[in-house]
Amino acid sequence: MSTGQAAGSQASSSARADRIARWVSNIFHPLVIVIPTLVIAMVRLGSTLGEAIFWTVLSIAIVNLPMALLLFWGVRSGKYSDASVSIREQRTSIYAVGGVCLVILLAVLIIWKAPVVIIACLVSAVIATGLGYVINRVTKLSLHSAAMAGCTAVLLWTAPLVGALMAVCVPLVGWARIRLKHHTPAQILIGWMVPMVCVLIIFRLML
Repeated sequence: MSTGQAAGSQASSSARADRIARWVSNIFHPLVIVIPTLVIAMVRLGSTLGEAIFWTVLSIAIVNLPMALLLFWGVRSGKYSDASVSIREQRTSIYAVGGVCLVILLAVLIIWKAPVVIIACLVSAVIATGLGYVINRVTKLSLHSAAMAGCTAVLLWTAPLVGALMAVCVPLVGWARIRLKHHTPAQILIGWMVPMVCVLIIFRLML
C-alpha cells in the first residue's frame, strides 16, 4: 500500500469513528435517555404503565421541552457554540434554566403526589445540577456522561438487569465525548461520579 493510500485509509477510519461517536452522543443524549429510565423505574416499583407514561410526559413538558427549545434558540442565535454547548462559560444558562425547570417539576410532583421513585429522581437531579453549576466554574463536566451515570444508577436500583445493560454503554458514551473532543477523561470521570453519588444517597434515604 502506498503512502497516499495508507493516509486515505487512516482518514476514512477516523471519519468513520467520528460518525459513530456522533451517533452514540445523539442516541444517548441527556434529554433522551431520561425518558425510558423514568418509565422503567416507575413500572418496576409498582406504577402502572399508564401512570408512568403520564408522569414522564409531564416531566418532558416541564423540563425536556423547555431545555430543547433553549438549545435550539441558543445555537440559532449564536449564544451557544453548538448543540453540545462546548464552551464552558456558555453553560451557565443551561444549568440555571435547567435547575429552575427541575425545581418546578419537583414541586408539581410533590403537590400532585407522584410516585416516590420519580420524586427521588428529581431530588437527585436538582442536587446534581447544583453541584454541576458549581463545578462548571472550574471545569466543564460532561452532561452526557452525567446523564448516563445517573440513569444507570437509577436502573441498577430499580431494574438491575436493565441497569447492567445500561452500564455497558456508559464507557461507550465517555469514549464518544472524548473522541469528538468535547471533554477530557477527567471531565468524563467527574460527570460519572456526581450523579451516581447523588442517586445512591437520595435513593438510600427515600426508597
